[in-house]
Amino acid sequence: MDPESDYMKSQGLSSAVINTLKASRKPVTFAIYHKIWKKFCSFCADNPPCQSNPNILQVLNFLQKGLELGLSTSTLKVQVSALSAFFDQPLIEHRWVKRFILAASRLKPQVLKRTSSWDLSLVLNALIKEPFEPISSASVKNLTLKTVFLVAITSARRLGELQAISIKEPYMRVLDDRIILTLDPNFIPKVVSEFHRGQEIILPSFCKNPSSEREREWHTLDGKNKGRKASKATIARWLRMAISSCYDIQEIPVPSGIRAHSTRAVSTSWAEKRGASLEQICKAATWTSSSTFSKHYRLDLPSSKDLSFGRKVLQAVIPP
Repeated sequence: MDPESDYMKSQGLSSAVINTLKASRKPVTFAIYHKIWKKFCSFCADNPPCQSNPNILQVLNFLQKGLELGLSTSTLKVQVSALSAFFDQPLIEHRWVKRFILAASRLKPQVLKRTSSWDLSLVLNALIKEPFEPISSASVKNLTLKTVFLVAITSARRLGELQAISIKEPYMRVLDDRIILTLDPNFIPKVVSEFHRGQEIILPSFCKNPSSEREREWHTLDGKNKGRKASKATIARWLRMAISSCYDIQEIPVPSGIRAHSTRAVSTSWAEKRGASLEQICKAATWTSSSTFSKHYRLDLPSSKDLSFGRKVLQAVIPP
């Protein structure tokens, strides 16, 4: 059953128009919305909801149950979006719903994780040694893990965008100091806009002309990519394996809670620490606003500068 399509059909829309309107959402979003609607209908079993005339009391009681079950504010917002789609009304604009979401954000404030569970420098140092080097003797598995991790960390892109990378012409250009990749034009990004679809992925060479032993070691991070197209789940697994393997081979306990998506936060945060501007960071990560980075991705990386203020205060014990 597809109650949203049935409702639009009852409003006189043709099947062709309905299919076009439904294409505005990704299949996964449709599946999530449909699941929420089924839960809402089950919740309102004694008084089935009317799509043409939403009962705000039912909506609020449904959200209250979710809040009591421990759902986060962001999840409650998704529920409001789903119900808005089926009722064909912007429920979030209703004064009581808006107030409820505001109250939920205060009762259950979002806890932002500002530290990474894994160490970027530790992983990079492991990738320039066995079993990842030399490339000529590295296994296909280790070469794949190394390549996928380096592409993810140097591009700061989402898993879906990594999956959409194509090595076919004209989507890949190999230059002396970089490789420029363009996403498959059939790929639909999370945010559909000319900006998000047109951004190139630039993978720079590292220590192109090494002049010392240390630079020659780091130059080995420029491995070449091989392999077939992989699913997002597979790429995510490879990233987790790459990080875990680097800890294992150095006999260091593997941190818990390693997530593939963390490469975006680690990559952009270290870029900022090394002097990259917010404009450069947002362009690379395809964020239209720096607030996305500051609110959700910026990590508190260790820095001696963080100690300078406290040290200056304590210097009060030193006679002027």
